[in-house]
Amino acid sequence: MVKNFFKSKYWAALRQFLYTTLVLLGLSFLAWGLDDLPAYFSNPARATFSLVVLAQSLTNAALAYVTPPEPEHEHRFDLASWHSFMFETIFVLAAFGDRRNVLTWEENLPLRWVGLGIYLIGFAFSIWTNLTWIKHLQREGPRAMGHPVLLFEGPFKRIRYPSMVYLVFYCIGFAILFRSWIGLALIIPLIGGIINRINNLEKIFEVRYKNIWPLRRHTSKRIIPYLY
Repeated sequence: MVKNFFKSKYWAALRQFLYTTLVLLGLSFLAWGLDDLPAYFSNPARATFSLVVLAQSLTNAALAYVTPPEPEHEHRFDLASWHSFMFETIFVLAAFGDRRNVLTWEENLPLRWVGLGIYLIGFAFSIWTNLTWIKHLQREGPRAMGHPVLLFEGPFKRIRYPSMVYLVFYCIGFAILFRSWIGLALIIPLIGGIINRINNLEKIFEVRYKNIWPLRRHTSKRIIPYLY
């Protein structure tokens, strides 16, 4: 029975809820310091961010529950995906610095709300992206992983890597919300890592899908519509 649970959609949803909560909220709590969480929540923008993350965790859990099983495909350890560690580093250092006034600017509540707004843009974009992917899986089934050109809806219509886009929105929003200069500075290596990751994927797709990838490249850009 336990084994069946870990293979069920309920476990997929719970796992996604725990992962989102621990990474997005847990890291900021730990970096801030668990000994002074009342001060964390004393700022309305930070407190609202916590509620946003809980809503995000529930949303991601619901999306994981309704996502069809992905077709079997090769999973590779990819050194080019190191940009994901920059995401976590920004969250940790920004929250750490906010409490201790390390490489931060003066308190500015309206600017914190701007940061939260940017983060929410990333959240909304991630929902759009994931819903589009779920519909793609439902429609294409086993062909979903083998023919990337088939995914030509929603944000994928103009850009090929929307998940990279909302990652940047998350990090910029969080850095501003936690008034962190170092968080903003780390956006540069984050974007560098994303570009490196995309370039590696482009080379892989060009070889693997040589018959259809030229069409995909011609009809879309990497992460910025009409530009890049």
